[in-house]
Amino acid sequence: MMNDESGEKVRFGRGQKFRLSQKGNEAVSAYTLMVEKARGGSGRAQFDAARGDWSGPRGLSSEDGLYLVEFGVGERTISEVTRNLEDCASPKEVKAAIERLLECGMIEPVAVPVAPPAQPRRYW
Repeated sequence: MMNDESGEKVRFGRGQKFRLSQKGNEAVSAYTLMVEKARGGSGRAQFDAARGDWSGPRGLSSEDGLYLVEFGVGERTISEVTRNLEDCASPKEVKAAIERLLECGMIEPVAVPVAPPAQPRRYW
């Protein structure tokens, strides 16, 4: 769900896919670089501090990097992300993160292609 211009919640269908926006791609690149730098560090405390430094200026939660990386692999539905991250997060946490990422413009819904109109049937 997401708020539209009138303030009402927008619900997405079960098959709705989402992808990273340009802003999201930049955040994933910065997150990947941050993880690589943190690997050479002194442990979990340094990693947590680096995640906080990464997320703060972007208005994200420090856990959001995990979700962004998942969408960086390709277009995903909410159920695909939930299944892929079932060891890391509950379905409720995944949905909350997706709503947060939609609101701040890190991910965007994929437009569903419109089916071409059917050819008229001719009865001769």
